[in-house]
Amino acid sequence: MEQSAKPAPSTMFRFRNIGPVKDAELELGDLTIIAGRNNTGKTYVVYTLYGFLKKWKLSNVYQFLMERRFSDAQFPDIESIYEKTIQEGRACLPLDKQTHDQQRRELIKEFARTFSNKLYSDVFSSQRHDFEGASLEVYLNMENVDNPRTLKVDTDKGSLSIEYDEKELRISFEKYDKKAAVYDLRTYIYYIYVWFLHGGLFPAPFILSAERFGISLFYRELDFTKNQLVDLLQKLSNDKNRERISPYLFIDKATSRYAMPIKDNIDYTRSIPDRRGDKSEIQNHKLFDHIKDMMDGYYRASGDEIRFISKSRGKGRSFNIPLHLASSSARGLSDFYFFLQHVARKGNLLIIDEPESHLDTANQIQLARLLARFVRAGLKVLITTHSDYLIKEFNNLVMLSKSFTDKDAIVRKLKYQADDFLSPDSIRAYVAEENSLTRCKVDEFGIDMPVFDKTIDEINRVANELESRVMDDAE
Repeated sequence: MEQSAKPAPSTMFRFRNIGPVKDAELELGDLTIIAGRNNTGKTYVVYTLYGFLKKWKLSNVYQFLMERRFSDAQFPDIESIYEKTIQEGRACLPLDKQTHDQQRRELIKEFARTFSNKLYSDVFSSQRHDFEGASLEVYLNMENVDNPRTLKVDTDKGSLSIEYDEKELRISFEKYDKKAAVYDLRTYIYYIYVWFLHGGLFPAPFILSAERFGISLFYRELDFTKNQLVDLLQKLSNDKNRERISPYLFIDKATSRYAMPIKDNIDYTRSIPDRRGDKSEIQNHKLFDHIKDMMDGYYRASGDEIRFISKSRGKGRSFNIPLHLASSSARGLSDFYFFLQHVARKGNLLIIDEPESHLDTANQIQLARLLARFVRAGLKVLITTHSDYLIKEFNNLVMLSKSFTDKDAIVRKLKYQADDFLSPDSIRAYVAEENSLTRCKVDEFGIDMPVFDKTIDEINRVANELESRVMDDAE
């Protein structure tokens, strides 16, 4: 039996008092799985994680943090760096890796505090008091993080760059016009240093929410409704009664409120026709071909419309229809298809809420293989699921990662590809239960997910007892 060294924890999130979840920890793996019964807090955890990672990327948050934290002793004196850069074009300061890592920890700690106090309600589009007492703590193992060596920003006044060798930090600025005054260099230095600190710490998130089926049906109607509101407000501007009507109140009452992950999913679906010229970093892997095989069809963005087109040709077998007329399974995979073609970047975290929804059991198995290939292409995946078939196929792929007698022949016999495997060390699995997350054991045989086993054992017990009764009476 092969043994591999257990990797050090990468990123650990601790959630407190969010929906049904009172206290839970989640460590991200290359493949992270959360299972559990309905209303146990899976979506709360996923939305919180997505919101934190998305907010982490917003530069105005970092400017806020800089103003609050960079007066502390452990951070460099930005003012002196600014003065020296203005006078000499270059500033150097000693910065060892230990100090640099501590600065990053402080930045993460402060941002998590800000997120807990102010940003939960933004993510869930709710009142702040709805998340009173909610908190998120984030722990990052710096041993698994690469320090950026160089970073360069081109501004309208010149080029600002950072170089770092784990001993010394060098900030330099080269003006395009030697005579021109630079009034905003201080701001640029603040920004570039914050980006130097936070860059590469967390993956960029992309979400396919459970509402993706409805979004694929109604995203154009959402645009139509928005346009109707604009037209109506323009008409009101000429109405003699307009003084008595508040347009802000009208918009607030007429517009639905969505959580940030759903809003972002809507915006992404709207943008698909505009992404036709974009190429994902993993497009050459042609992972979207697996969706073609699963659905026996493919997707095309034409104008402002998405169409679903059959692979099969011939009378009675071919189709070319608008996406809203396609099956729910085809609609549910459309966003994933275009993500694989046009959006995916190595290091992304793809979050899918119940990826098995509307898929038959055979396609659930194929989807498990696709997600494993996605991970091996250099991306991360987080799913919530109710599917025992997904888990069982992940377990098969884990066992395929091991060496055993006649492996090549067995792989061919079972109709797998040579690279169909998942390392057990790459997986983190949890069950949402009892207001928390229970971590599941993962070994060379796969994931021990008792939430499914208990249900299956119980229904088998009932079936066996009923079968016995029926047979006794028949005799």
